[in-house]
Amino acid sequence: MLVLVGLVLCLAPADALTAFPPKFQVGKLNGDLVVKCNTSEQQVTWTQNGEPEPMAELVAEGQTLTILGLDLPAVGNYSCWAGTVLLDTTYVVVSGTREEGMNVSCQAESYRGSFRCSWTGPRSAVFHARLTRSDGSLGEWVPAAGCCGQFSASFADPSFCPFAEELRPLQLQLEGLSDTSYLNFSTHFFVRDIVRPDPPQELTVQQRGEQLHLAWAPPASWPLPKSYFALLYRLQYELPNGTQVVKYVEGAEETQLQERTRRVRISCQDPYANPTWSPWSTWQDVNAAQQRRLRAH
Repeated sequence: MLVLVGLVLCLAPADALTAFPPKFQVGKLNGDLVVKCNTSEQQVTWTQNGEPEPMAELVAEGQTLTILGLDLPAVGNYSCWAGTVLLDTTYVVVSGTREEGMNVSCQAESYRGSFRCSWTGPRSAVFHARLTRSDGSLGEWVPAAGCCGQFSASFADPSFCPFAEELRPLQLQLEGLSDTSYLNFSTHFFVRDIVRPDPPQELTVQQRGEQLHLAWAPPASWPLPKSYFALLYRLQYELPNGTQVVKYVEGAEETQLQERTRRVRISCQDPYANPTWSPWSTWQDVNAAQQRRLRAH
């Protein structure tokens, strides 16, 4: 038996989304929208957001349901049933919302073709995202994590070659659904422009006569060989009077300091691409490091 329901003159919000629905349709505000029940059943009944009397003017015919004059009270989950058996569900939203300047930020820790993107959006929205890879192939949709207007997702481009010149940018496409609207945004970027290394590791401090010898290793996530993926290092050390001094080292993973030093830390960058410095390592207290070394011997 088909159910035809008249317009109910009151407002009820759509069910809050907690995950991106597997099936959705986007209609124009005040336009008509046809929803199809994916079933072989010829006679079905419809609900909107679980209610047997949808808040919309509907025309049901066989396996299709036409929503007349789609408005905000008419958005939400439309489910078709055969008796008490759920056959299919479609989430209906309103089109026409393209988020300009969604503040999308992507960051890669190295040239391995994997990176993470984050962005802002409506607090009630859910998102998924996909990547058009460097070889032109289209990736799978990836559910976004997050809440309260902050979202993120991780991606990998298996076709990315760290030794080859990037000739075409990657494209990131975002799709979002709020309680009422469809959100769509895309951005292009090169991996070389979003690389920010992790901090260098294994910073050691050793007193050698009047000199302080410092040594370290590249980030564990940084690709090899070192001769090809060179790094510029930035040391910051603090003198006993509190003055902080910066020293740059390229082509080496050790250096000496002539001055008395209280503590040191280090960061790095790829000097041949986007000049974004890694986060600083934690401060290394020189006296504490010397005491640990003495205890070890």
